[in-house]
Amino acid sequence: MKPVNLSQICFLALMWVSAQTFSQGISFRQDDWQNVLVQAKAQNKLIFVDIYTTWCRPCKEMDKKTFSEASVGDKFNSKFINYKIDAEKGFGITLARRYNVTSYPTCLFVDATENLVYKQEGYLGSTDLLKEADLVLTNQSDSKPIYVLEKQYNEGKRDPDFLYEFIAKRSRYNLDNMTLVEEYVKALTPIQQSSDKTLRLVVNNGFKIDGKAFELLLKYREKAEGLFEGGDEKVNQAFSTSINEFFYQAIETKNKVLFEKALQANLKALPNTADRVNDKNKLAFYLAIKDINKYVEAAENYLDQYVMFVQIESIRKQDLWEYDKMMQAYRLGIRDSTGTGAPLYNNIKKNGRFTMARLTANELHDVVKTFYEQVDTPAKLEKAIPWVQRAIELVENPEYYHSYAQLMLKLGDKQKALDIEQKAYELALKEKIDTQKFTSALEKMK
Repeated sequence: MKPVNLSQICFLALMWVSAQTFSQGISFRQDDWQNVLVQAKAQNKLIFVDIYTTWCRPCKEMDKKTFSEASVGDKFNSKFINYKIDAEKGFGITLARRYNVTSYPTCLFVDATENLVYKQEGYLGSTDLLKEADLVLTNQSDSKPIYVLEKQYNEGKRDPDFLYEFIAKRSRYNLDNMTLVEEYVKALTPIQQSSDKTLRLVVNNGFKIDGKAFELLLKYREKAEGLFEGGDEKVNQAFSTSINEFFYQAIETKNKVLFEKALQANLKALPNTADRVNDKNKLAFYLAIKDINKYVEAAENYLDQYVMFVQIESIRKQDLWEYDKMMQAYRLGIRDSTGTGAPLYNNIKKNGRFTMARLTANELHDVVKTFYEQVDTPAKLEKAIPWVQRAIELVENPEYYHSYAQLMLKLGDKQKALDIEQKAYELALKEKIDTQKFTSALEKMK
């Protein structure tokens, strides 16, 4: 056997260390920002920037579950210069302000001249982050990158051809185009507005519900549906997505005028489903603005009309049908139940028979929890009893029993509350769930 010399040993050790480094996830540089820019220019790479705060839980989750993944490390360590900075300390404050970072975590892809190439807000798992990286890399060689168009837009460029190109470019990065779509439609002649090109753009990019694009799609709905396979569903989804975005904004900002616009737009665009969707959103809105009397009224109307009305047997049958449909893909070999497909398969096997039951039970329980926490009138509290009983009948869950017990305690039936809380504790014990919450509740009741 040939002797192994010292240089070979050092080389092998270096390779082992390198492999270990890559397998441990993303290697973030500790340099100052100017050095990072120099390295990015020298290596002709984009800079990946993780902007975090010390109090941000999703940031810590990304550190633990996403950035530590070997596959993520392999991609990012070879393709990007990686940099991590606290948005509330030192240069992090400047960087966050420069790129208008207002939520955390936020991931940036920046070039060596500090142009923002792409921005992603919120938690991403490893699979989604890798997809974002591939998207950025694919578009890296673009002769007219998005930041160039962004600059032209900010300087006032608004001609239709430019807006169309800008919208198309932003859509590649899944960026919100509602405002741009409205500007584009308004810049067109009436004939151009009704063209296939325009209708496709409106359907594919979303639109404001109080603008010209919304009215345009209503007017030419049938024509728009004919442009897509499964066109009616595609157009309905476009309306639904835009309306839901306005519901979300109205609830987040507690804006009554905007909420009313969303209600009316839903009735106009999606009359077959609008009543239920509107009534459910009223629950969230009245809770947001702390109008408990209206919340109680909306809860009774929504749950009794749409949720309690459905028979349990019907829910069970629907769940079994959906479960059988999911398992059919495995039986036919369309999906793999082994290897990387095993976790999903095992989850379906464990939970797939009760999907609708769980969704319905959770819907009921969310309202019950709000009732025992914020409603004080006994007559109103009693309305929640059949709701929580139905939730438990659908799916036995320690949390449901706990809420039931708290409801009875607030109604003055201490013994019944104790008995029900005991069931919550026993079920948690059986399912190997942390029992501290339930033991603490029992102690307070005694």
